[in-house]
Amino acid sequence: MMHDRASLSRRRFLTLAGGTAIAAAGAGVLSACGSSPAPTTPDGAGSAALPDYIPSELVRPDLPPTAEGVMAGYYQYPRQLVDAFGTKPGEGLGDVSILTNMFNPVPPALGGNQFWQELNNRVGANLDITMTPSADYLNKLSTTVASGDLPDIMLISARLARRADVLTRLCADLSELIGGSNSANFPFLANIPRDSWLSTAYGGGIYAIPISRAIVGTIMFARTDLIAQRGLNAAPGSYAEFVALAQGLTDARNNRWAFGSAKQVIAYVGNMLRVPNVWREEGGKFTSEMETPERREAVARVAEMYKAGLFHPDAIGGRLQLRDLLGNGTIALNAEGYAAWDILADTHKVQFGGIPTPGYDGGTPVHRSGTPSFALTAFRKTDKARLEKLLRICDWLAAPLGTSEYMFRKFGVEGRHWNWQDGVPVRTDAGNVEVKLPLEYVSDSPHILGPTDRARVDAQRAYQEKVIPNLLRNPSEGLVSETSVAKSGELTKIIDTVELDIVSGRKPISAWDEAVAQWKTAGGDQIRAEYEAALAEQK
Repeated sequence: MMHDRASLSRRRFLTLAGGTAIAAAGAGVLSACGSSPAPTTPDGAGSAALPDYIPSELVRPDLPPTAEGVMAGYYQYPRQLVDAFGTKPGEGLGDVSILTNMFNPVPPALGGNQFWQELNNRVGANLDITMTPSADYLNKLSTTVASGDLPDIMLISARLARRADVLTRLCADLSELIGGSNSANFPFLANIPRDSWLSTAYGGGIYAIPISRAIVGTIMFARTDLIAQRGLNAAPGSYAEFVALAQGLTDARNNRWAFGSAKQVIAYVGNMLRVPNVWREEGGKFTSEMETPERREAVARVAEMYKAGLFHPDAIGGRLQLRDLLGNGTIALNAEGYAAWDILADTHKVQFGGIPTPGYDGGTPVHRSGTPSFALTAFRKTDKARLEKLLRICDWLAAPLGTSEYMFRKFGVEGRHWNWQDGVPVRTDAGNVEVKLPLEYVSDSPHILGPTDRARVDAQRAYQEKVIPNLLRNPSEGLVSETSVAKSGELTKIIDTVELDIVSGRKPISAWDEAVAQWKTAGGDQIRAEYEAALAEQK
């Protein structure tokens, strides 16, 4: 087990483990919550003792996780399940109100949903879950916060403006219960990697638990079967070798191209050139990736690749279904989040692999870390005994694969909601309808590799072991810039527009400098100042 009981400085943490910032556009929500001044230290870990990372040893995976961020792997579902809890975690709580989002169709209500009824029985409390479609969730959350009538547990969207104020003014401080070595009292929350926790700490307190995501981030997926058929190099060692691979995969006469998205390739070439992960921080001063010559060069190199005919003709301005095009072989390379590996392979039944970024001239590249949390789960202020039980419910929801709790929350009751078929749990018709509660957006265990075909898990694991040593984290992780939250959409559009203009040949590379100047004036410089101020407050 790995324990770190000392309070961890933010700079030291980023050196060891780091993470990527969450920031997106949103609307102000605290106008109805009072007019008290903003907290003086609203951002980042500060003096908070983040929960110790203690990997669970209750069930041993086939491939254990690493402290550096490589995900655990399973070749098959464990058949001998372990009970993680001997008691009901919410016993005596009565009604527990929960607000969260969802991406699936709304399941049957409690009265007609045996899975929900059994969930309440196993938890020992009446979970009153309000589920809002993801597209409408930010508005729902904002309205709820403004009303002041908060639920016991609520998902805090990454796009919520003034998030620090919401958490520090309205939500419970969890530090005493889960900070530092106290995380051992919640073993499955302690099993969440440290990267994911950084954005939960504000002003010396811990105000939420994370909905964890792996830090491996985006992968350049390839149709490895097509690469093998053409006798091409599936592991390019430089930019020139990567271009040669793309050229070998492109056959416009037969409706085949290497790429379908210019922006993805710009990021990939940027990794070759060691472009910063959004920001670079040196001596308390922040430099945007947009301001670096390497980022500019990445755009120029991709413009050359586009001119050489390596992109689908609708890659600029078109609305391509990139997964489908990769699956049917129209394009051969496409970058996506790590979860797409299984989706692609299961959907299209062809061979996929990840292509680690080479150094531009054969040296050492970087690999951008992904966002280590999807969102945060916060709690209404209440007495310590009730808060501890609410955390215990979240701990129950975070039990790992191989436990009876995991199998129930993911699949339901065996025999009614699912059955074993060739070693895999397969849902019944009732399971497909009833087991749709978005519990993974209340609390969940860390993502894993598998369970699936051994060869695929081994390939995924080998990829992560290759790129994780070159992982580059975003130094603004754990810092909140309200300008970034409010203006990220506008600022992103400035950069996206000039990238496509340059890559397509509509504008020369000199247009990049003009766009970066516009980006800085429109809010980039203000974001920098806010990050620098937030970092200075933590020293």
